[in-house]
Amino acid sequence: MTNREAGINVVREMIGDQAAANLSASADSNTFGAPIAAYALDQAFADIWTRPGLDRRSRSLVSMSVMIAMRQPHEFAIHMGAGLNNGLTLKEIEEVLIQALPYVGYPAIATALAAAAEVIKEHGLDSDENYAGHRGLL
Repeated sequence: MTNREAGINVVREMIGDQAAANLSASADSNTFGAPIAAYALDQAFADIWTRPGLDRRSRSLVSMSVMIAMRQPHEFAIHMGAGLNNGLTLKEIEEVLIQALPYVGYPAIATALAAAAEVIKEHGLDSDENYAGHRGLL
């Protein structure tokens, strides 16, 4: 398996078929941004996400933390969805936000919470059965 194929497989498993197809098409397009998409597939997803040492759940926790600190709500949402697909629970994701709070401050957490609310809604997890009391925090 090539790095590109490995990267596409990781994206497919974590983010979905459509994201994998879009990123692959972009990487192969010879258009503006194609080298960046190729780098994402070949290095970030193939080389880094498949390394030994951390499982995907742990890598998702790290990635979400970085996106919180950088105030990147769109990327946080992508990585939160991937984290859910990698087996994280809403409670664990909430703990990431709580752990980050004293280091990044309330404004960064509020930004991530807004993105998290959308992911929770998109995944149909916005009921008390999925996480008791969670809706009240968002």
